[in-house]
Amino acid sequence: MPRTVVLLLPAALALAACSASESPSTPASDAAPSAAAPAATAPEAPPAPAAAPVDAAPKPAAATLETLLLPDDTLASAQARLGAANVVARELDGAEGETFPGWVLYPDDAMRRIDVFLDDAGKHPASLRIDAERSPWQRADGIRIGLTSAELQAMNGKPFEFLGFDWDYGGAITDWREGKLAAANGGGGPVRLCPPESTPEDYPSGDSPFGSDDPHLAKSPATVCEFSVGIGEDRD
Repeated sequence: MPRTVVLLLPAALALAACSASESPSTPASDAAPSAAAPAATAPEAPPAPAAAPVDAAPKPAAATLETLLLPDDTLASAQARLGAANVVARELDGAEGETFPGWVLYPDDAMRRIDVFLDDAGKHPASLRIDAERSPWQRADGIRIGLTSAELQAMNGKPFEFLGFDWDYGGAITDWREGKLAAANGGGGPVRLCPPESTPEDYPSGDSPFGSDDPHLAKSPATVCEFSVGIGEDRD
């Protein structure tokens, strides 16, 4: 954990006393009362600077997902930069009951939590997964938790394709159909939709592709509930 340096400002102030010098004796009729010199006022000390917080974590407004971790980061280097309590090693849940060794960023903050999947060697970050409800994180292409399927379609500039709900890969967007959010056009990675709490009959479900222009989604839009960001995909 990075050591926090606390600067202490000295609080002691030196007080100066000024005494009046004696006047030579004069006749009583000519004597004038001598005025005492005013005491010097010591300047007020400036307030001490606030101590830097321990393990200060960057806020989403000041840090972007794409640069939060570096391709060659290790657990130790990530902890040194973000704070030991903000980067911990954990087993991460995957599809079909699988688990994977990884890291968790900000594990004690339910909204800011980020899962970090590692490369094949298990040493460096390969991708980030954001699935916290009301997460403030946003990808560079504008993807964030809570966007509706209608908003995604507008951002993409055309309908996109996704898998039906109610199974392990349900809601995964599989084809942006060469829209603005496609990888070739600067899109940032996988996105998954979740259905609304109440769905009409014949709502898209099962291992089949559906279009975002499906009339059932127009009446009851799905929302982004998970997205990912790749890290160091071109690393040798």
